[in-house]
Amino acid sequence: MRGNYFSFSPGLLNCKVSGTGAMEANDLRSYISSHKNIFVLRNKQFRDSKLVIDGCNLYHTLYFTSGLDQAQGGEYGDFETVVCNFFKNLKECSIKPYVVLDGGDDGGDGEFRNLKKKGEITIRKAHALSTGRPRNVLPILVKTVFVQILRKLEVPFVQCVAKADWETAALANEWNCPVLSNKADFYIFDMKGGLLPLWSFQWKNLSLMNQSDEKFVRAKEYFVERLSTHRRLFLPVFATIASNDDIHLDKGSLPNWAKPSKGSTVTKDIDALFKWLSKFKKPKEAINGVLSHIRDPAYSDKVLNVLTQGLEDYQLSLSSIAEFFTSGTALPDSSPCLPEWTLQQLAKGKLDTVVMDVLAKQRTVLSFPVENSLYSSSNRMSQPIRQTIYALLLGVTDGAYVEEYDREELEITSSRVEAVLPSKVVPNLQLETLWETAWNWRQQVLLEALLVSQPPDRLPVPPSLQLAVYVTCYWLKQAEPEPKPEFLRALLVGLVYGELSRDPLTQRGAVPKRLKNLKTRKEKIPLDLEVAHAYSQWQCSLRDSLRLNQLLANPVPEPEYAWLYSGELVHSVIRDLRRGVGAEVLLAGSPPALQFYQQLMEAVEPELDDEMRSEKSKSSNLEEKIYEQSCSFRTRQRKRSHKSDPRSKKSELSHWE
Repeated sequence: MRGNYFSFSPGLLNCKVSGTGAMEANDLRSYISSHKNIFVLRNKQFRDSKLVIDGCNLYHTLYFTSGLDQAQGGEYGDFETVVCNFFKNLKECSIKPYVVLDGGDDGGDGEFRNLKKKGEITIRKAHALSTGRPRNVLPILVKTVFVQILRKLEVPFVQCVAKADWETAALANEWNCPVLSNKADFYIFDMKGGLLPLWSFQWKNLSLMNQSDEKFVRAKEYFVERLSTHRRLFLPVFATIASNDDIHLDKGSLPNWAKPSKGSTVTKDIDALFKWLSKFKKPKEAINGVLSHIRDPAYSDKVLNVLTQGLEDYQLSLSSIAEFFTSGTALPDSSPCLPEWTLQQLAKGKLDTVVMDVLAKQRTVLSFPVENSLYSSSNRMSQPIRQTIYALLLGVTDGAYVEEYDREELEITSSRVEAVLPSKVVPNLQLETLWETAWNWRQQVLLEALLVSQPPDRLPVPPSLQLAVYVTCYWLKQAEPEPKPEFLRALLVGLVYGELSRDPLTQRGAVPKRLKNLKTRKEKIPLDLEVAHAYSQWQCSLRDSLRLNQLLANPVPEPEYAWLYSGELVHSVIRDLRRGVGAEVLLAGSPPALQFYQQLMEAVEPELDDEMRSEKSKSSNLEEKIYEQSCSFRTRQRKRSHKSDPRSKKSELSHWE
């Protein structure tokens, strides 16, 4: 399918596709809102209906419009709260959501060029954000967190094999319900249930029906059928010209094409193209009108094929994902390279889409965090983990490589990365039977890839933190520059905070008040690039480790990803540590917090270098003293609480709040 928004360069009609569909969709929306006589948007009181949701567009929009941190690596716990509130409000309005997520690279050269272009844009945005200039950069674990939240909330969703726009529109059309999205493609599909633009969907502030306690969401609705007949017919031609990277039409070759119009350069170009095509009554006439101004026969044939295919692509038929929602049947795959068992797990979001990219085309565009652009990409550090993933997917035969697209300063570059299994791993693992392989062998693959030896049952930490401990050990060994001692201590404090915060039943009494204050403290200071780069390396290692863990059927328990990292907190903790405040002081008053911190430090201690061991030795006596004082104080408080005076209860509560 074509791209997610339209953009025109000054000399050519081009497509610059973005995976977000959030910011760039404003161009077409601006054009639509300024031409209400053509594109009719009407008020809608939406409730008691199915709703097919463009998942990719939703998680981008929810993150970017919620004021969550982007520069310091992300606020995944707060993002989980936003997502949960969104679906909670849908439920209050009797809205039944069905989320459709994009899959991997569909194999087309045009689509892959768009992916690389998107990567280049992200690299520059991340660099700008690192220097204090406002940009929208999605933290690299947002999609992973979003998918896990959907599973936890039991929201029906499917992850498609490739781009999901057509499947999303076809499913909504089949069910006669609207699509929720900001992407421009959904203004082109002729859907029975229409489109609810996400920008108009007022889910945060529900309204009440007149003379009823039934709630609804205020929104705008759009239907292609409200366009005039001939405009509706040429709309797919318009969209294909505007959004296909293989068509480069010189505006000067089309007579009277660009007439003066109001608006930005982009909307002027959109308006000019729309007006020029409006003179044709049928799609074939519009296509012939374009071809009549192309002199090169070979290029004319190419444009004809693209536009003809575009007309077909915007025609809706039965969706292949409807059956998945009703019976759980795996999606059909047009590529024979994917084993059947992987299709089911991919559809359920239990495997990452990198599996499809590697198996189908042996290439992948990596994600790019906010980091120090003068250093090597954070993806470099976790490359050995990815090499293990590639070896499991492709085998370890000679010549098994994956083309990785990564950052080199501010440019996107490619390199051939060999598929390599760790040396001590059983070499005859086969993808087709991987999940049938003995559990201890699969666990060995993961431990060897992460350069650790302690099996999970010997780690002195809860199962929910075991993978994070392994990633931290790997990070301590592989990170360049080497993490400073305060980076480790702040990271462990962040893990403690997440472990105690993820359960609302234990959060009130267990999370130290000082940590809560640090989490909410907003300090307007420049981003510390050294800290940001170190934690970007940790997050890249976590991203690739959880992908490997998934591929191996989770031989280490799957953690709740949203609670493993809080950028605002760990950056604030480091600033306090550098002021001389000890990590144990930050955790004082909460024996569970101190206990978790001790357990985490003991788990990673075998991987510490001499400097970090020295730092731990210096703090151990203070840690034990504070822990004893906290336990003693809490015991005294409990004894007081047995008295009849209710003020003792109040005193105890105030201590833990």
